[in-house]
Amino acid sequence: MLTSEIHLVLIWEKGLEKLSHIIYDLESSFKILDVKKIVWEKRNFSSNLSRFYGQNLPNKSFKERHCGNGPFVSILIKQDNPIYENRETSKGVFLVNKVLYDKKQLYRKWTGGGHKIHTSNDIEEADHDIFFLFGKKSSDYLSRASWDKKIEEHKRSIAGFNGWK
Repeated sequence: MLTSEIHLVLIWEKGLEKLSHIIYDLESSFKILDVKKIVWEKRNFSSNLSRFYGQNLPNKSFKERHCGNGPFVSILIKQDNPIYENRETSKGVFLVNKVLYDKKQLYRKWTGGGHKIHTSNDIEEADHDIFFLFGKKSSDYLSRASWDKKIEEHKRSIAGFNGWK
């Protein structure tokens, strides 16, 4: 059984005004491994978003208008000895990483409500999100050193944004 997990926090464009507050707060509960500014081409933003969330989100969907379609930030974190509890999610009651899920709810309040913050709720979602964004597995980051406080730019559409061969 894993004693550590890797998770992902996304701060969509319209939540970025709270980036420094969120990073500061995350450092109190997690080890931050990496922070990247992700840039998707505007013309492909809705395709990337659709593939990431696994649903057809048309150009200028509510999600896109609400969260923004400009650069956003990903934060990879490591948590030792995670605790799971059932929580009411947008898809029903699920067993989720308690600390991270509760942080997501807090950060959503900080950014004015809605879904300007995304986090992985469990290790399966973390694997999904990390694969689509970076083409890696969460376990690839388990031995990574702490974040060097530099935010690198990542210009790459997600895996399969334009379909699969």
